[in-house]
Amino acid sequence: MKIPVVFADERRGLVKAEELQELIEQAAIVSFLRSDGECVQVGVDSVRGMGGRTYRGPERRGNVLFC
Repeated sequence: MKIPVVFADERRGLVKAEELQELIEQAAIVSFLRSDGECVQVGVDSVRGMGGRTYRGPERRGNVLFC
């Protein structure tokens, strides 16, 4: 299954579901669409497996979202 994402350089694309976690960990994507259609902002919204890491610095990403 391919998942719509917005990469850190603001390009949009589709990635394989099994690649998503690695891209999140590498900060290569800033948002993606869940299968229920919900838009997720990485670093803002809850993402499975990412608990405990709270970024406290300034927002550096643009407002690039699917929703």
